[in-house]
Amino acid sequence: MTKTELLNWFLFAVGVFTALIVYVSYRKSAAVIQPARKPGLAYCPDQYKLAFETVEFATADNVRLKGWFVPAPGGDVGCTIIFCHGWGSNRGEMLRDTWFLAEQGFNLLYFDFRASGESKGSVSSVGYLETRDFDAAYEFLKANRPHAAESVGVFGTSMGGSVAMYAAAKYPEIACLLAENTFLTYSRVVSNWSWRRLKTPYFPLVWLTLFFVRRKLKADPEPYSPFYSVAGVKVPVLFINGDNDDLVPMQDAETLFGMCPSEKKQMWVVAGASHAKCAEVGGEIYRNKVSAFFKENLREPAPEKLPPSEETARPA
Repeated sequence: MTKTELLNWFLFAVGVFTALIVYVSYRKSAAVIQPARKPGLAYCPDQYKLAFETVEFATADNVRLKGWFVPAPGGDVGCTIIFCHGWGSNRGEMLRDTWFLAEQGFNLLYFDFRASGESKGSVSSVGYLETRDFDAAYEFLKANRPHAAESVGVFGTSMGGSVAMYAAAKYPEIACLLAENTFLTYSRVVSNWSWRRLKTPYFPLVWLTLFFVRRKLKADPEPYSPFYSVAGVKVPVLFINGDNDDLVPMQDAETLFGMCPSEKKQMWVVAGASHAKCAEVGGEIYRNKVSAFFKENLREPAPEKLPPSEETARPA
């Protein structure tokens, strides 16, 4: 075989290899923005003997979302927790881990992000488009349950933690934030997922995958990452992370915690917990810590004192 033929075969092999990498990266980008929906909702409030109302509302870009409003048992309460589930999950799985908070005297608002659960939409962005979903849920609460929106806390896990952190920075009236398994940056968590779960190296496969994701979304989700929004979080925050989390390793969790400027922040590390398994591993201790955090930091505003009338102010 001549040198020219060898060179041609080499260039052909390089071309085939490059085409394969591009094809695989393109397919992986679809997996990132179109997570497989789990059939139905495995958990519902009536399984926990909770009264609830199914709610529905639209986002600013006209995606219909579905959720539940669970009123606090025994009365009209002005404290509500809004829940943000993780990528590839749904509101039912969030309910499974947090239903006990209704018994602590809080209203609970759960909803499915776009492309998840029973909500419409076919594209997920691991946090960017989902901020619009939170905006819609919050506006729904304020417009339809104004008393319940007097004091609002947010609870997010993984992708939902990213959205909840963005919301806590955007809305200064939000009373407190619980961020569980919350990643540092969008590109980092996609890289961790690709390498640790799929054994895919960052370059060139993950790099190309992120390129195609940005092209498909026509936007870059990176600036919506907690790394960029955490500086605006001044309210009380509880960070929860497992020390066996392969998607959000402790180094990333500690970095995010250190960046948070809140004067009232704490971190709880659940020994042995992997990603999204803190509630399962933590058990009763988890329920007690989460309940205590919201009881301390989510309270109805004290009624405003009216100025004394001229009659009562006049000396006898």
